[in-house]
Amino acid sequence: RHTTTHRELFLIPNGGILIDTPGMRELQLWTDGESLDQSFSDIDELAEHCRFADCSHAHEPGCAVQAAVVAGDLDPARLENYFKMGRELAYLERRQRESGVWEERQRGKEFGKMVKDIMRHHPKRRS
Repeated sequence: RHTTTHRELFLIPNGGILIDTPGMRELQLWTDGESLDQSFSDIDELAEHCRFADCSHAHEPGCAVQAAVVAGDLDPARLENYFKMGRELAYLERRQRESGVWEERQRGKEFGKMVKDIMRHHPKRRS
């Protein structure tokens, strides 16, 4: 049963925010992998220097991300948050694929790209 009767925002002393809303069970990520790279651009930049292009940043030799953790240049907790968000995005994508939402979003993205391409390569019509 829901006991919340009004919305409320609580500021947590360590800088976090807690939102209490009636009837809302959870908040989920609704994004794609590009957002992960943007949110963790420091890790993405380090990853460009990894020995292997498909490095998972977990245990491969020559991993620049793991080297930054060992050197103290990257907080291990930040790397763990990067892994966690990646797992959440993968889970969300699997759920979307199973429900058909993913295909719908992909069609929308493809249509948007097609429109942009047409607008870029064809002269504008003037009245």
